[in-house]
Amino acid sequence: MREELVVVFHGGHVTSLVRSDAHSSSTYGGPLEHKTSGQSLQRPVHHVAHLSVAQLPFLGAPRYVVDLPLVYGLYYEASNIKYTFGHGSISIESLLPNRPLDGWPYEGYPSMLPYVPLEVGEVSEASWSIFLSRAPNLPEEQPSEVVILVPPPATLGFSMWGEAGDAEGVTLVFECSLESKRVVAYNVCG
Repeated sequence: MREELVVVFHGGHVTSLVRSDAHSSSTYGGPLEHKTSGQSLQRPVHHVAHLSVAQLPFLGAPRYVVDLPLVYGLYYEASNIKYTFGHGSISIESLLPNRPLDGWPYEGYPSMLPYVPLEVGEVSEASWSIFLSRAPNLPEEQPSEVVILVPPPATLGFSMWGEAGDAEGVTLVFECSLESKRVVAYNVCG
């Protein structure tokens, strides 16, 4: 089984996204091509993933979502970020804490995550209570229309959190409201 790099929960279904051997409209990492505005940041946010309606049709009509950019403040310890997105733009409403830590999450952390094309791996039915087992400390009630998990990767040639954090399975969580085009992101660990 190929490594799940991004896991999407929506409408009672779990969709895993895995590494593709071909170019794809959905990607992990790489450059952030969206224009960012809103809260002023001392260090840029990382582009974690880009999900495309071409591969995940439930993102689209009637909401007119073409793509879903997932960004996170990896230089900011235990950050919580809130942002809205539009076609080619991201407006950061808040990022807390708002000061990056020197050497966080470790010295020499990459300024850009590895670029990896993604494809749909497996799609399965699941309730929110079953999906909860995929990451520790998720809310008991489904917090938004779409919830996306990005666990620390084992096969991309970098460590997301450093040895200890990766071993603990620290996972990024993106709560996405497609109607308002708003994302709240944070991390959870066991």
